[in-house]
Amino acid sequence: MPICLLLRKVLFRHHTRGWMTFSFLDFFSTVQPKVATVGIDFGCKNSRVAIVDSLVPEVVPSETGCSIPSYVTPIDPKDSDGYGWALQQLDRLGKCVAVGELAKRRLSRQPSDVVFNIKKLAGKQFDDHNVQEMRKRVHFSIVEGERGEAWVEICRMKFSPVEIASVIFARLKDIILMHQFHHEFKVVISVPIFFNQQQRKEIMLAGHKAGLEILQIIDEPIAAALSSTTIKEGTIVVFDMGAGSYNVSILGVSGTKIEIKTQFGNPCVGGDQFDDILLDYSVAQIRKFYSVDVCGDKYGMMLLAEAVEQAKVALSSQHEVTVSLPFIISSAKCPGDPNISISRAEFENLGVNLVKQIRDKCQTLLAEANISSNDIDEVILTGGMTRVPMIQKIIFDVFGKHQATKVNHEEAVVIGSAIQACLIVEHQRQISEDIIPLSIGIESEGIFVRVIPRHSTIPTKKTVKIPAWRGYGESLPINVYLGEHVLVQHNVFLGVVELINNQRSCQGSIYFELTFEVDKDYVVKVGGRNFGDQHEAAYDLVKPLKVFPVREIVMCKQSVDKAVKSALLDWTMHGIDFRARLIRQATYIVSTLSDVLSARKDEVPKDLFEEAAKSLTNLLMTLDGDAHVLNEKMLAAESAKLKVLQWMPPSESPCRDYSDYED
Repeated sequence: MPICLLLRKVLFRHHTRGWMTFSFLDFFSTVQPKVATVGIDFGCKNSRVAIVDSLVPEVVPSETGCSIPSYVTPIDPKDSDGYGWALQQLDRLGKCVAVGELAKRRLSRQPSDVVFNIKKLAGKQFDDHNVQEMRKRVHFSIVEGERGEAWVEICRMKFSPVEIASVIFARLKDIILMHQFHHEFKVVISVPIFFNQQQRKEIMLAGHKAGLEILQIIDEPIAAALSSTTIKEGTIVVFDMGAGSYNVSILGVSGTKIEIKTQFGNPCVGGDQFDDILLDYSVAQIRKFYSVDVCGDKYGMMLLAEAVEQAKVALSSQHEVTVSLPFIISSAKCPGDPNISISRAEFENLGVNLVKQIRDKCQTLLAEANISSNDIDEVILTGGMTRVPMIQKIIFDVFGKHQATKVNHEEAVVIGSAIQACLIVEHQRQISEDIIPLSIGIESEGIFVRVIPRHSTIPTKKTVKIPAWRGYGESLPINVYLGEHVLVQHNVFLGVVELINNQRSCQGSIYFELTFEVDKDYVVKVGGRNFGDQHEAAYDLVKPLKVFPVREIVMCKQSVDKAVKSALLDWTMHGIDFRARLIRQATYIVSTLSDVLSARKDEVPKDLFEEAAKSLTNLLMTLDGDAHVLNEKMLAAESAKLKVLQWMPPSESPCRDYSDYED
């Protein structure tokens, strides 16, 4: 493809996306009091929140990352270390509590007052076997509540799991408020599939106490399937393993309907148990090599537990890690730089019993569903532990498939929860007479570019500027669509506007101004003008104005619901837009680097030429690969191109102009 054509395409996309011209007064007149549709993944160790914006769900980051640790501890505001925004009020305690990273950092200072894993105590009785086992592993006090429930003790006061969970939900709510100007929340919260009614009720109560309007409690496998499945019909397996538990579910997918065929969950086996076996192994190694028993040192054991958890994460990408011990073993007991090494093979050998238990349960589940691995169409992995190679091997051995899509293991559940919240709200929403419920836009290389976004008040008018790239008297067809999907083929085609260039000027220095107007009768009028660098006057291009009556389409509740569902359930298709732009940029770099190498083949040193040629080959080989890798190869190729362009013999002064090859 000629370089000039590639450049024109890039500029066309740039202008159609970036040159939406309307005043701030126009903007604020179209802003509607919106309901935030939110998904919450309330985890044992980490919690996440996602919001759906313009039918695209996204995880909302906190100040410290995409998740907040589910840790709570009382704190004096003076000791917040600049984390004042992380404080919440725990009413009965009469003082502030820190939630998230600040609370987790204080684990080393006051471990008995830092509460975590509160999700495991929700709806449980104090004499429950799992609660008693948990008491042995945590530093904070788990006590008996007023009616025999499992509560926690902070500052000599007893608190229910509902009270502790509510301040975590309040913190998540604050994160939304800091990133979105919404004050009304519609929330879906995900819970493990094995949660009973009492556990679900307590999670709901905690959310209400935090001021959230909860639409639904959704099972985590359903949420993961909503966000991650790429099939419209068939059988999928969702394997979810986090810090506190794991569950595996076999689901049937039929269109937009997802049902659970069979499932199994174990609230006692998760990442924590793998941490424990690594911790026991590390204690034994320290005793063996340094003759030091750290079991009696609570502070040392806590530091060691954090170190082995980090080692477990590292072993997913490395074959061996070293755990440094200087802060765990005092220098008096062990001079020098004490450390222990843990290999992936040793880790897998230590976890063989847990792995066998998980494998057996997965095989039993297949038998209960009366299906074989050949009947499985897709496998979805969620939870941080599913990054561990030995867990992935179990899934492949039993179900015969690797994960089909590049899903973020930690974010699939929260994204699915947000999608479910949006689907519920959109289904309940009545179509208002003063807003347009579906977006109006134009096509750019198969991608839908919004001009008038959905829920804009009507009447309304918006303008978009487009580079002409046409000679005098030539026309540029612009396809107009109605809908929400990122791909125009899934939206409603309204018609074509033919723009004719009536300016005599260099191509690229003139542009079309396309105006979309929607009146109170839902009639879309499209007009256009032509601007040039030598002319202040603008000329009407469309006489009479193109008129698209869309009332019957946008006022049909069924059509709107269908368009919204299509866009939401295919939300991963939004990555196509980014991918398409990346491929175009890479193709342009390939073309320019090829031209540069051809022009200077006999001039530059052989090693420099070969280096640039290798960069070109590497880029060509990754065009269909991972976006992150492709971006790296693009940068390398661009750097190689500049080196070739800038090279000159030491005895020569610059005499040739290679600016034609520049981007």
